[in-house]
Amino acid sequence: MTRTGWIAAAVSTGFALIVGFGAGWWTQRAATDSPGPAPATQRPHPDDVEDRPETGFETVVVGLDETHDFGDGLTVNLSGFERGVEQGGVDPVTGQEGDLPYLSWTVEVANGGDKAVPTGLVTRSCSVGDPLRESGSPVLGESVNPPDSLDPGRSGSWDEDCWADEGDTQIQYTVEFHDQDFVPLYPPVTFAGTVD
Repeated sequence: MTRTGWIAAAVSTGFALIVGFGAGWWTQRAATDSPGPAPATQRPHPDDVEDRPETGFETVVVGLDETHDFGDGLTVNLSGFERGVEQGGVDPVTGQEGDLPYLSWTVEVANGGDKAVPTGLVTRSCSVGDPLRESGSPVLGESVNPPDSLDPGRSGSWDEDCWADEGDTQIQYTVEFHDQDFVPLYPPVTFAGTVD
C-alpha cells in the first residue's frame, strides 16, 4: 500500500471511531436526559366508588325496620340493634382510642325467588350522628361475612357494627350486592332511621 493509501486509511478509520464514539455518547446522553415512557398507571380497586361501572341504579332509601325486596325474590332487612362498648378499641376514621361505644345489628337476606343469587360480594358503609358522619366498623360480630350465595327458599345473615357515641341516635347503613366482576347486581339500599 502506498503512503497516500495508508494515510487515507488511517484518516478513514479515525473518522469512523470518532463518529462511532460520538453516536454512542449521544445515545447514552439522550437516554439519561429523556424522561422515558410514563410509568403504567395502577388499576383502581373496584371498591373505589368513582371508578365503579355506570349501572344507572339509584340508591333506594328505606326505614331501619323495613324489608327491601329487590324484585326477583331477594330481600334484605336489619334486626337486633344493640349498643356496646369495645374496651381498648381503635377507630381508624377518627383516630380515637380507648373504650369506644358502638352500635351492632344483624343483616338478614332471604331468597324467595326461583334462582340462586350471589350474596357474598358486598360493599357496606355506615354513617351516624346529626349531622351524619362516616363511621368505621370495629367488626366484633361472631359471623361477619355474608353468605356466598342463596339458593331458592334459603336465607342467611351476618353481623354488622359501627362506632357510635351514646348521643348518636341517627344511623344510615348502605349495602350493595355485586357479581364476580364487581358489577352491582341491584340498586344500593340505604337503611336510615333512629336508634335508641
